[in-house]
Amino acid sequence: MSDASRAPYPVVSTRTLEPPAARGWRGMGTARRERSELPRLEPHQVAVYRVGEDWVESHGDLDLRSETAVRATSVAVVDRRRDVPVEAMITVPSADGTDCAVRVRFRCTAEDSVELMREGGPSDASAALVSYLQGCPALAGEYVPHGDAQLAEVTKRICANVTAFALAQPPRLPGMAVELVSVDLLTPDQLRELQQRLAELEFTRQREAVEQAVAQERTKRKQEHEQELALLTQQHQEELQRREQEAELNLAEQRAAYEREQEALDVGQEERFGSRFALWRAYRRKELTAEQLADRLGSAERDLRDAEERRDETERALLERLSNLWREDLRTDTERADRRWEVERQEKIRELEAGREERQRRDQQRREDALRKERDDRQRADRRQEMKFELYKRLVQEGHTATMPIDMQRLLEELIGGTIQSGPDDVRTEVEAGERVDEPGRARTDGADDAPRSGPPPAEARAKRYEDDGQDNPSDIGDVGREEYGY
Repeated sequence: MSDASRAPYPVVSTRTLEPPAARGWRGMGTARRERSELPRLEPHQVAVYRVGEDWVESHGDLDLRSETAVRATSVAVVDRRRDVPVEAMITVPSADGTDCAVRVRFRCTAEDSVELMREGGPSDASAALVSYLQGCPALAGEYVPHGDAQLAEVTKRICANVTAFALAQPPRLPGMAVELVSVDLLTPDQLRELQQRLAELEFTRQREAVEQAVAQERTKRKQEHEQELALLTQQHQEELQRREQEAELNLAEQRAAYEREQEALDVGQEERFGSRFALWRAYRRKELTAEQLADRLGSAERDLRDAEERRDETERALLERLSNLWREDLRTDTERADRRWEVERQEKIRELEAGREERQRRDQQRREDALRKERDDRQRADRRQEMKFELYKRLVQEGHTATMPIDMQRLLEELIGGTIQSGPDDVRTEVEAGERVDEPGRARTDGADDAPRSGPPPAEARAKRYEDDGQDNPSDIGDVGREEYGY
C-alpha cells in the first residue's frame, strides 16, 4: 500500500465558517475573512465553498473580501490527483474458522469536485467501494477450503466473478471516475500481516497528522507572536519617537523661555543702567577690552552727569511755569466765583422784589374783590327789603291783614334788620290799623315818628346772625379793607 492511500480520499478535510466580524467605524467597513479562517491547499488540492445552495471551487486564489469568501458557510478540501490507488477489502469465511479477505484495487479520479460535494459524494472512496463490493452476489456464498490447489481455484473464481461484476455494474460515484485494477485473495496470515501494516500505517498517519497540526499551531503561534512583537516594537518606536519629539519641543521651549527671560533681564538692566550695561554686556561677550571698557565707562559717566544737569534745569523751568499757570488759574477761578456770586445775589433780589409785588397785587385784588362783594350783597339786601316792604304794604292796603294772622314784630324786625322792644300786640294793632311806615328801615310805635330804633344796625345784625349760625360772613372785607376804608 502506497503513502498516498493513507490520507482520506477524495475529501481531505471539511470545516464550518462563522460569519466574519464587522470592521471599520461602527461596523460600516468592508467585511473580510482572515487568512487563518481559510484552509491551506497543496498543489493537487482545491477548496469547495458552500454559498447558500451553491458550491464554488477555488484553487487557493480567493479574495478575502469577495462575496464567496464572506458569505461561505463551510469549505471542503478535495484531492484532485488522477488515478489514485484505492483498496477495498471484504472478508470471506474459510474452512478452519478464520477469515480470509478479498482485496480489490481501483484507480480513482475526482473529475468534478463541485458535483462531488453538491450530489453528496463519498468523502472516503474506500468505504464507498466496500459497500459496492458487498452488493456482489458471487461473494455472498463464497467459501475458502483447505489445500493449495483448491485455494488457487477459489482465487481464480473469485477474481473472475468480481471482474465480471465490475464490468457488468461498474461503481458509480458522483463526480468521480473509478476503474478496476486487480483482485487478490488474502489468506488469514496475509490478512493479519496486512491488518498489522494498516494499523502501523494508521498510527503513523495519525502521528504525522498530530505532528503536522502541532507544527501548524506552533507556526501559527510563532507568526502571531512575531506579529504581536512587531506591533509592540512599532508602538514602542512610535512612543519613543513621540517622547523624543516632546523632549526636543520641551527643550526648545525651555531654551526659548530662558532666552526670553535673559532678554527681558538685559532690557531691564539696560533701562536701569543705560549704556553702561550695554558696554558691560559687550565686554562679557569679549567684544571690548578692559581699557576700552574703562574709557567708554568714563565717557558714559560724563555724558550721564551732563544729561542729569540738563534734566534738572528742564525740571526747574517746568516747575516754575507750572507754578505761574497755577496762580493764573487760581486768580481766574476766584474772579469767576465772584462774578457768579454777584449774579446769583442780583437774581435773588429780583426774585424777592417780584414776590413782594406779587403779594401786594394779590392783597389789592382780595380787597377789591371783598369790597365789590360787599357792595353787591348790600344792593341785593336793599332790593330784597324793598320788595318785602312793598309786599307787606300792599297786603295792608288791600286789607289782607284782617283775615291773615301776621306777626308784625317779626315782620318789622326783618324789614329793619333788628328787634323791637314793644309788645307784639301793639305792633300788630298798628299794622292792622293801616298806619304807614315812612321808611323801610324804621317802624312807627305809639304814634311817634322820632321813636328811637332798637337793636344793632343791619350790617352788624347780619354779621351776628352769621356768627350765631357758625358760618363765614361774605361781607367781611378783612382787616386790610377796614384799615383802608377807615372802619
